[in-house]
Amino acid sequence: MKVCQVLASDGNGGLEKHTIELSRGLQAKGIDITVIASKKYKDDFKNMNFIEMDLTKGRFNVFTLWKLFRILKKEKFDIIHAQANKATDMIIKLKPFLESKIVATLHNFKKNLKPFLKANAVITVSDRIGEKLNIDNKETVYNGIEIADNIDIDLHKHFNIPTDKFIICGVGRLVEAKGFDLLIESMQYMDHNIVLLLIGDGPDREKLEKLSKKLNIDNRIIFAGNIENEFTKSMIKSSDLLVISSRREGFSYVFAESLLLGTPIVSTDVADIKKFITPQYISHFDPKLFAKKVNDFKKDYDQNIVEYQKIFKKAKNTFTLENMTAQTIQVYHKVFQK
Repeated sequence: MKVCQVLASDGNGGLEKHTIELSRGLQAKGIDITVIASKKYKDDFKNMNFIEMDLTKGRFNVFTLWKLFRILKKEKFDIIHAQANKATDMIIKLKPFLESKIVATLHNFKKNLKPFLKANAVITVSDRIGEKLNIDNKETVYNGIEIADNIDIDLHKHFNIPTDKFIICGVGRLVEAKGFDLLIESMQYMDHNIVLLLIGDGPDREKLEKLSKKLNIDNRIIFAGNIENEFTKSMIKSSDLLVISSRREGFSYVFAESLLLGTPIVSTDVADIKKFITPQYISHFDPKLFAKKVNDFKKDYDQNIVEYQKIFKKAKNTFTLENMTAQTIQVYHKVFQK
């Protein structure tokens, strides 16, 4: 089977991580993989056919579409797999002129789902983001994650936090969608023995720092900034609790990573989180309620850790690269045989 992955983004987030890991997994299973993407990703797709192309221009750019069409027509792929909205929109425009079957992955909430309706199959990274996609040929495939043997670190010593403090950890870009303003507001209602370690950076950092000072809780919040991925995982592993305050999520890598690392979670109700953790660990988007969930978790910490063991086990059987790859290949076979 000859498959082409089309990546039209220019970032360094979950979408790109997913495409890289999926492509490697598919190649390891004997799939003939070609990747069409920006030059910056060339080293991420070593030992596989990589076609360098600038797809960052507008999706209606005639010259870009023509160049993409010529490549796809020449290579005669069995399946073209478009990753996310922009790539899907571009490929669907070319679909009437191609013999290849089209698979599209929906990575996040989108208002315009029309391009996905025309694909031969759609993969969604959670059930929730596919709820408004009224088609029969869709399937949820959770992103797989590779977790190395991350070391435990002494966060109290590393960040000069008193040893009697309970450390909660929030991870992500400091943007509105992640709800870190909610998290900071909720800190004023949390046990004063709780310290928030906030990992990540972004355009809202100054606003969030000002909010923490306004609420007089800046002495209990550490803005750690951007930290290298493996060290971030070690920090998650060494925290007492991970907190997710997002307003919306397609698939939360941090959620899956935390469970695989054995760190419990209190979260807002986003993505498919409620399929994995029970209601006592899920909060509505409300600062006081969120704080109560965290306080209750801390109060009965040992019992909650016992409760979490079956959740950790389920995660380890679900969020694997092996599962993601195998399920994606199943989708390819279904499409290819039609």
